[in-house]
Amino acid sequence: MDLRERVVAAVDGGMSQEQAAVVFGVSVNTVGRYLARRRTTGSLAPTAQRHGPTPKKRQRLHAWLPGRLATAADATLAEHAAAFAAEAGLRVSLATMSRAIASLPADDPGQALTPTGRRRRPGRPLKQRP
Repeated sequence: MDLRERVVAAVDGGMSQEQAAVVFGVSVNTVGRYLARRRTTGSLAPTAQRHGPTPKKRQRLHAWLPGRLATAADATLAEHAAAFAAEAGLRVSLATMSRAIASLPADDPGQALTPTGRRRRPGRPLKQRP
């Protein structure tokens, strides 16, 4: 049984909100919030996290970048950002452009991420597990 359910069951069983808070190690306000949630929604389930709008600029940038890097690989971040603004009509900062380029998959397997998710330093072979 979840903590929320145990706290509410204890209050329903005759325990005061203050006593339930002490017994379960939560604040009295938390007990009140659990009871209010059940009263308004009929459930104690947590609400879904709100993550905001879909990042459309990032999606467009990731779709645009491989072609741009193939044609102008030696361009600066500012030049890439200006070209993206001219073609897509969206302005991006140099930091955003740098992060987008760094997050693209590596063409060279030697530049790929290690199994722990870190970038491998150039010139060092990957360790093989026995």
